[in-house]
Amino acid sequence: MKKRASLVLIAMFAILLPTVATSTAGASSYQPTEATYQVEFTNITSGQYLTPPNFAAHDYNVDVFQRGEQASPGVQAVAENGAVPVLAEELAAAVASRGGVSGVGGDGPLAPGASSSFEFTTSSSRLSIVSMIICTNDGFAGLDSRRLPTRDGQTRTYRLSGYDAGTEINTENRIDIVPAPFCGDGEGSGESNPELAENGVIKRHRTLRGVGDLPATFDWSGPVAEIQITRVDPAPTYTINVENITSGQYLTPPNFAVHNQSVDVFQRGQKASPGVQAVAENGGVPILAAELAAAIDANGLGVSGVGQGDLGPLAPGAERTFTVTSKERKLSIVSMVVCTNDGFAGLDSRNLPRWDGDSRTFYVRAFDAGTEVNTENRADIVPAPFCGDGEGSGESNPELAENGVITNHRTLRGVGDLPDTFDWRGPVMKVTVTRNA
Repeated sequence: MKKRASLVLIAMFAILLPTVATSTAGASSYQPTEATYQVEFTNITSGQYLTPPNFAAHDYNVDVFQRGEQASPGVQAVAENGAVPVLAEELAAAVASRGGVSGVGGDGPLAPGASSSFEFTTSSSRLSIVSMIICTNDGFAGLDSRRLPTRDGQTRTYRLSGYDAGTEINTENRIDIVPAPFCGDGEGSGESNPELAENGVIKRHRTLRGVGDLPATFDWSGPVAEIQITRVDPAPTYTINVENITSGQYLTPPNFAVHNQSVDVFQRGQKASPGVQAVAENGGVPILAAELAAAIDANGLGVSGVGQGDLGPLAPGAERTFTVTSKERKLSIVSMVVCTNDGFAGLDSRNLPRWDGDSRTFYVRAFDAGTEVNTENRADIVPAPFCGDGEGSGESNPELAENGVITNHRTLRGVGDLPDTFDWRGPVMKVTVTRNA
């Protein structure tokens, strides 16, 4: 008899591999947004073992079990024998037409205090769980149609009560319990005993009453398991197209940052940071690049860089396209208006597209950094080779420094020797952002 019980256990837990076997829905005309969830299932009893959880993510029309109703054959098989195939088939069929997913989260029994972790991706909104309370006749830990987290990073925690499936008399004798090797000395039955069948309904388990030979160490009070569910949406990818829409000005490749609302790259009416000053006066990116990277590290999970900076300045009418991946929701851009003393094209903390496939277009104006007097002389402009004849300064002239703030640029006023072909009206850059996934 002992050999027979061991063979049953080996077969039962071999079925549980791999860790998560899923069944997913086919395509339909309506495709709700899918989300990924990370789950940790923990045995919180002091002495009972639990089988790995059968789970189903489903919509509100599915009921895996209900207190006061008869247990399905699948729930009965788990509650009496710890066997998952019948319930696994039931769950797969129940969720298959509704975008759900089902499986088994683990590969062996969970000792007291032990956990199993798994994840799944679904468009459904609810989760149900069934796990055998091993040293019982027909007890199971159950979670019935509880809501999944609704936003990225949110965690929901549920404690699972112990239920009696109402399908087998609770003798509390080890000889009548199929997975007996986990329940102290005793050979176990090897299979459910038809003579113990009862035609009852699911109810809260009264725990052990001491009527059989099960040691009191297998008793429990309160919930038997805890489950933590965290939503972990993948970071979306955006395609960003930058176009120089002036008729005569060059623009440097854009310094960009994707960040959260706590980051400000620049603000009109405030002093320019050293990084913004360096871009506006010299077209130099390292200081601003370091500022953006530090701001993002301190305030979120964004990304920063220079959009195809290795290709050099954007000529009038030229475009650049690059991609970024981030969960943050704001975009900022700084690009030097090359043939100016301290002018820059600036996009400050604008919202990225929210939905897959959506695009947003921004027309970016020019700002004056307020850090250098606008002489409009080619000799005072660092990137002079792009501004007609003239050697340029090679570096910012300290004598031209002004202690101003960021303002809207008044365009060129004709006070220096820059040709009027470098003048502009209206926005200087067009930025189109498309969310890909």
